[in-house]
Amino acid sequence: MNAYWFAMGSAADYVCESCGYRAREVTRDFDYGFSADVVTPVVCNKHGIVSARTGLKAWDEGWTSHIRGEYPCPHCGCLSATWDRCTCPDYGQKTMGVDPHGLTTIWD
Repeated sequence: MNAYWFAMGSAADYVCESCGYRAREVTRDFDYGFSADVVTPVVCNKHGIVSARTGLKAWDEGWTSHIRGEYPCPHCGCLSATWDRCTCPDYGQKTMGVDPHGLTTIWD
């Protein structure tokens, strides 16, 4: 998976082209604002696609070497796989993208 590192945090609404599944304000990848708390999108079996805190701090030397493939869901705490930013959890295909009519949030 390619990683895109943002100096400022950003999130967007995503929608599945096939089934209409929606994910609200999900980070675009491993992401952080000036607080440097790293977050990433995960797929929780119960809550769908959500942004999860990784416990990593962007200002720590070598933090990228500690990236894992799963993180706790912020709602229920269950370990959830990192989302690939395109596979719909309901439809099971790579049919999701940024909703052009949805929110885009950028913070610092």
